[in-house]
Amino acid sequence: MTWSRRIWYAASITALSSLLVSCKTTQSNRSKIVKPPAAEVPQPAAEPTLLALPDTPAKPVMPMIQQPFVDPVESLIANSEASFLRGEASLKAGFLEKAKKDFDESLDILFRSGLTISEHERLERHYESLLDRIHGYELAALKEGDGFSEEKVEQAPLDEIATGEVPLTFDPKSKQLAEQTVQQTQHDLPLPINDLVLRYLDYFQKRGRKSLEIGMQRAGRYRAMISKILAEEGLPQDLIYLCQAESAFRPLAYSRAKCKGLWQFASGTGSLYGLRQNWWVDERSDPEKSTRAAARHLKGLYQQFGDWLLVMAAYNWGAGGVERAVAYTGYADYWELLKRNNLPAETKNYVPIILAITIISKDPARYGFEVVPDPSTSTERVQLTSALDLRLVAESLDLTLAQVQEFNPHVKRLTTPNNDPEFNLYVPEGLKDQFLQEIAAIPEGMRINWRKHRIEEGETLSQIAQRYRTTTSAIAQANNLDPGGRLQFGEKLIIPVNPGNRGRGQLAAASRIRYVVQRGDTVASIARDFDVTVSQIREWNRLSSRTRLRPGRVLSIATDVPPPAMAASEPAKRSRSSAVSPAPDSRPVRVVHRVRKGDTLFTIAANYHTSISSIRDWNKLSEDDSLRVGERLTIYLSR
Repeated sequence: MTWSRRIWYAASITALSSLLVSCKTTQSNRSKIVKPPAAEVPQPAAEPTLLALPDTPAKPVMPMIQQPFVDPVESLIANSEASFLRGEASLKAGFLEKAKKDFDESLDILFRSGLTISEHERLERHYESLLDRIHGYELAALKEGDGFSEEKVEQAPLDEIATGEVPLTFDPKSKQLAEQTVQQTQHDLPLPINDLVLRYLDYFQKRGRKSLEIGMQRAGRYRAMISKILAEEGLPQDLIYLCQAESAFRPLAYSRAKCKGLWQFASGTGSLYGLRQNWWVDERSDPEKSTRAAARHLKGLYQQFGDWLLVMAAYNWGAGGVERAVAYTGYADYWELLKRNNLPAETKNYVPIILAITIISKDPARYGFEVVPDPSTSTERVQLTSALDLRLVAESLDLTLAQVQEFNPHVKRLTTPNNDPEFNLYVPEGLKDQFLQEIAAIPEGMRINWRKHRIEEGETLSQIAQRYRTTTSAIAQANNLDPGGRLQFGEKLIIPVNPGNRGRGQLAAASRIRYVVQRGDTVASIARDFDVTVSQIREWNRLSSRTRLRPGRVLSIATDVPPPAMAASEPAKRSRSSAVSPAPDSRPVRVVHRVRKGDTLFTIAANYHTSISSIRDWNKLSEDDSLRVGERLTIYLSR
């Protein structure tokens, strides 16, 4: 064997030996390494000598603990969806304000994340799905009335008094003043004066002064109505002070015991006397109906007990409780029941509170009160055959929404019930005919969507449309106006706030735009830019909620906003960077440009081949106005 072949043979054996070692590390006997022959002296062919390697214990392999991978986008979507589902559950349970907060939070979770929604396909699909579902609930509420707006209740005075400290003693002068008041003023209820009554006289002159002043002031609104009903039912006029103690004449007063209204009816007692309580109305807050119900309730209690102080106690505690106390003690006398400790704590104080309020209210100046009562509230009833937005009522009668709600505290929502023959709307006395005339111009089916607007000096149709988030053509059509005509100062316009979705068949009749999707666009952002809805864009372009908008896609969009007249010298060409491709007709195309960092009116005008003055005119910008990043500018391009 030649020397070179011997070297090749030895190398092969070495390589094979190494391979055997690596493949059999679990064997107890290690493979031996071939010792190459000395380079100086050639040796005859012989079996290679294998060298034994010392055994070395294998090091234990520590198991690797792999942390589960958390997808930030998936986690964000899960948190957002959980908040939405909480809102959905709240909505089904009737907790409307909580539902709104949960829905808002489901969107805020996405915005607070710092991620750009349009850069993540899953996030964008989830975001648009949220908008669709929330919008669906809002539309359902709109069809049924403004179901997401609940009335605001106020604390009942008796709850406030219960937390106050009633003095254990009283000023000796209080007794003399009280005796003079009772002797010198007319009253048709017994007004006994004792230590407990005198303590409350001092309380209302000091700590409870503000609450009593509010009641004295607000009494002017309802005194005439209450007096009339009490007289018709044959009851003492001084029972009005029971109402003052209960609510301070606040129709929305609500107690910890869940009693409500001027006369603080519990739900069951209110229903017993015909006061309806449902999603739309709570007639415990109807001043006139609740007063009639209270008068009949008090009349029934007097027929049962024959004593007005026991009647008051029964009004507070319930007829059954007073009956049992009288039967147990054998005394049909309020003060005897109090002495024998057979009345609950609240009822022990209830009658003295009413007596103290009555005595002070008979002669307020004697006790240092100088209160000017509110003007009397005189109203007329209007029976409605369809749902009606209270904002439309306000605009029809030149009132504020707060004033309309003050006349109608029994209406729980911003919308009246639909097809409810028992429902009455209250309008100021003398305005019923005007209201019926104003409302007759609006179709019944649109009275929860349409509003009225009084034209201010210098207002344009497009400004009004922008204010109400509707279109100029919709306003013009509802009022038989020329869209380009001048508006008459002081006249009223019918405003179709939510004209409804346009169908595909109406797309061609409107001003049609072919919009080229840009990077960062979403269906929602495009809808905002062109003042249309997400559902309209999807319907016009056959998009599903899962469709992702990719840059370069062309969308068809209809807009009723009339373009301005273009000057003859206005350049007809448009920049390649413009996102709108016009349909083949002669009308100008409306483009929405989002201001980016570094934009100026000069660069924007140059990019769209238009003039700075035109951009200022279209967007009502003065020379002093500066551009803000993210601001939207409307630009019209010749075709």
